[in-house]
Order: sequence, then C-alpha cells, then structure tokens
Amino acid sequence: MNSQEKIVKIPEVIAYARVSSREQAENSAALDQQIARLKAAGAELVLADTESGREGKEDQRSNFQQLMQWVRGGLVKRVIITSLDRLSRSLPTLHKVLTEFQESECVLVALDDNIDLSTAAGKFHVNMLGALAEMESDRLSERIRRGKEHFRNEKRASHAPFGYIVKDYRLYPNREPFLCLLADKKEYSKADMARDLIEHYITEKSLNEGCRYFQNRYGYSEFWQTALKQWLTSPVLQGDLVYYPKSKNPEIHLNTHEALISREEAQTIKDILDFNRRVKGFGHRRGVYPLTGLVKCECGGRCVVASGSKGVIKYFVCARKRIGRCERNHSVKIADLENAVIEALTTRADEIAQFADVGVVEESAELQDVRRQLAGLETLTHNSRNVNPAISEAIRKLRNQIEQLQQQTQNKGQFNINNRELLKLVASHHDFWAEQDTVQKQKFFRALIDHVLVSNGAILQVVLKVQIPFSEHNPA
Repeated sequence: MNSQEKIVKIPEVIAYARVSSREQAENSAALDQQIARLKAAGAELVLADTESGREGKEDQRSNFQQLMQWVRGGLVKRVIITSLDRLSRSLPTLHKVLTEFQESECVLVALDDNIDLSTAAGKFHVNMLGALAEMESDRLSERIRRGKEHFRNEKRASHAPFGYIVKDYRLYPNREPFLCLLADKKEYSKADMARDLIEHYITEKSLNEGCRYFQNRYGYSEFWQTALKQWLTSPVLQGDLVYYPKSKNPEIHLNTHEALISREEAQTIKDILDFNRRVKGFGHRRGVYPLTGLVKCECGGRCVVASGSKGVIKYFVCARKRIGRCERNHSVKIADLENAVIEALTTRADEIAQFADVGVVEESAELQDVRRQLAGLETLTHNSRNVNPAISEAIRKLRNQIEQLQQQTQNKGQFNINNRELLKLVASHHDFWAEQDTVQKQKFFRALIDHVLVSNGAILQVVLKVQIPFSEHNPA
C-alpha cells in the first residue's frame, strides 16, 4: 500500500489516546477504557501511545507524531481526546499543539473538559487546564523525588539482582528452592546457582563460557555477556546497597546485607576482567598459555602466540609485524620466555621476600584531598544552626565518596597481601614451578609479573610488579 492510498483512507474524525507507563501499571485496562469512550463519541479511528506525556518525550510517541502530521496537512477535520493532558502535560507543548490545531482549522474535542477554541473564554479555559495539568505533573515528580530520597536515607532496597530477594525493603540471598536437576537429583536455590556461576567464572575466566555453562546446566537463559559482566561487578553482590549504579558517582552504602561475593573474589573478578580487556579475552583459539597478554615487543606492540614448523613449537611474535608496522622479524619461543621468567623469580627470591614484608597501603592523594574538602565544609557548618541544604548535600556526597575510596584502598591492600603470600611461596620453594600446571602458572605470573619485553628474538627484560627488573639478552 503506497502513501497516496493511505491518505485517501484517512477518516475525517480521529481520536487520540495516551497512557503513561505508570498509569498502565496501576490500571492495565486504562488504555482500553479510553479507546472505548472515544469510539462511543464517534471516532472512526483511534491512535494510541503508551509513553510519558512530559515535554521532550513527544518524539517517542509515534502515533502522536502521525496525528499531528495529518492535522498540519489538513487531512483531519475533527480530533477527539478524553482530556487535554492526553496531548501533553507540558504547558508550552500544549500551546504549540493547540496553535497548530487552530491554524489547520481542525476541531479539537476534549470530552472531560468541555472546551470550545472558537471563543476567548474557551482559549482561557484551555490555558488554565493546561497549567493545572503541568502543575499536577510537577507535583507528582516532586513527590516521587522526595519518596526516593527518603528511600535512600532509610537504605531501603527495591530491586534484587539474581541470587537475591527483597523482604521488608532489605536484600537477602534467595535460598528458596528454585529447581531440581535430574543429573544429581538435588534442589538448587537462586543463591546456590549464583554462587556456582561466580565460582565457575573465577575458574574459567570467560564471560561467554559462563553464559553457556549457566544455560547448559540450569536449562534457561538468564545472562548474556554484558549482563553477566554487570552482575559480577555489582556492589550488591559484595553486600553493599547501591543507588544510581549507572552514573559516574553511584551512591554506595557498605555492608548492608549478606554478600554472595567476598571482597577478595570481587578483586579477583576485576583483575580477570581488566586482563581480558587488555589481551582481548581468555581462551583464544590458539590455546591458553601462562604468559598470554604479558609479552610486549620493544616497538610497543603486544605479542601473540604463533605456531612454528608443523605446529609443534610455539612462539610469541609481535602482532604489529603481521600488518607491516614492526620491522623485527624474529620471534621468541614460549619455552624460552617461561624459563626466563621463572629464573627471574627464583634468582631474586631473597629480594622478593623482603618486598613481601612491606606494610600497609597508604591513602591515595585523591582520598586525602576529599578529606580536606569535607573538613573545610564541616568547619563552615560547625557553629551554624541553619545549614544551607546545598552544603549539607555536598557533605553527604563527600562522605559517600570517602567510603568508596576507603573501600578501594582496602581492596588494594588486600590484593597486596595476596601478592605477598604468593611472593613468600615463590621465595621459599625453588622447585615450585615444576609442579605447576598452565592454569596455576597463569595465576602466579599475572600476580607477579608486569610484562616481559622482547625484541627481534631476544628477551630484554622481565619486569616484576615489585619493580625488580631482570635483564638478559638471550637469543631464541
């Protein structure tokens, strides 16, 4: 059907109905009721939208845009609505729409408002009704805003991520039986399934694999890659309540409920995600190797795994070489790189062990600066009875920021403690590495090594995270 055929069939009397998402949620038949009234009033066609009527949202109402296009084109003689706020709750927008109706000589009928735009009294009536509609909408927004603020002040929860349930505005692990697997004839709760997925990700280190595992084991799709990443990194799983999670400065209240992920596990997950982002993922089709993502070429490029003759011997080669952006022709055997790294760790064991005794992590400059800002504001309000609300809000935000930065410092300290335990282990067992498989070597190398620098077949540096470089020119 072409556009000309559509124009011919447009009836002269059209109705428009709109419900907001909130109205539809409170009364699922709200839209049907409007449409029934409009048809009873003589409408031959009813256009309807389920959207917000606030200013700036009109572009999201496709049927409203279609209606106004027909009105401007003079294709419609009469439009029926139940009330003016169905067109818009914004007075400026309503003025604009009504002007277009008048200029197009299209009669607008509002069943509940009994308006007549041909008289001065009718125009005044329309303006008053529009102003009242806008005021009511603004008051509703204010009530919602105050309600949400009270909600946050009370540290109440409303939405539970997978693995949790909300009871009396608090989050609890959802340990109610959810499904029974025929394979082991055991009942699982959502909290059990959540823990299983967390442990699987920490072991396998792959978002794709985690999604596949969850679907194959439990029989339904709960996560996709992005959703799984957001879920794993949610502060809620660490026992913290969070508001505005997608903003740059989310509001976080620490330790409000039982955690499904420990702080140590959360740091491990963050390290895995950061590492995967840097090396473009775990589980590459060329295989998994302990030094994947840790080898750099002198040109600044990352090195990737390549196979030698008959695919038996594996090498690290500069990724830029393959696109002609690096002139270094020689690669380095994976076995030689691993031996150099192990030699760097074991021969410097005494110095590494001394590093293992380093004390507590100091506060960052950012945290110290925020503390100074808070102290300055608190000084201003110390002897004041009437505190400016803006200052009170700034103090609250600074305190929340301090909590977050303290938590980051605590996590960093915990990570350093974990590193020290690894360092002590390496320092005291010289034959330790011979007993480790690929996965274990991967874990230790990524905790202890910043990068390995190579150039044209030679190993230039093994740079440890403890800043004790090992240098050697060792041709492959």
